[in-house]
Amino acid sequence: MKENGKTRAPESQKGHTVKKAESSEGIGAMISVEINGNKYSVPFGTSILDACRNNKVHIPTLCHHDDLCVAGVCRVCLVEVEGMRTLQASCAYPITQPIKIHTSSQNVRKARRHVIDLLLSEHYGECYSCVRNNNCELQSLAKEYGVDHFTFGHIDKPKYEKDNSSFSVVRDMNKCILCKRCVRTCIDLQEVGVLESIYRGH
Repeated sequence: MKENGKTRAPESQKGHTVKKAESSEGIGAMISVEINGNKYSVPFGTSILDACRNNKVHIPTLCHHDDLCVAGVCRVCLVEVEGMRTLQASCAYPITQPIKIHTSSQNVRKARRHVIDLLLSEHYGECYSCVRNNNCELQSLAKEYGVDHFTFGHIDKPKYEKDNSSFSVVRDMNKCILCKRCVRTCIDLQEVGVLESIYRGH
């Protein structure tokens, strides 16, 4: 959703909890953060993803879009925050206190490769016949992270006919990676809410 031209992240979305700034006292303040050993100052409440991108630090994403609310469902943007037991989705983590962030540690890269491997298991052997071959975000990430063989093999899933019912969007659910961009566009921008994802985790 947008307020005054800026994207506002919801507190939660369809069961996925998105972190929020816990106090309004720091709003407007600058917070000191350390990203991969380099120190920066960022506005209170800035997401780790935005803090990194604003300072030319690359973090890959698949579900994130600047014009849509935060979803944090693809898990490709995971980063390591010192003091946290688990990796964090950078798009959904607001910076409210000084923290140290690692965007390309061994654990982070391993987790991203695992996520990409899982997504590709539903597209096994289809890249070269796809119209988006060599122009695909998932394919580009696979190359970036060296995922050239598939640990999980091919996972069978239901087959769907291509949906041409919309004048503006052609939906091929056989290529769906459950990023929910189309769902959030329908809800947040079109304010229609006729789309939803199914078979997640099948």
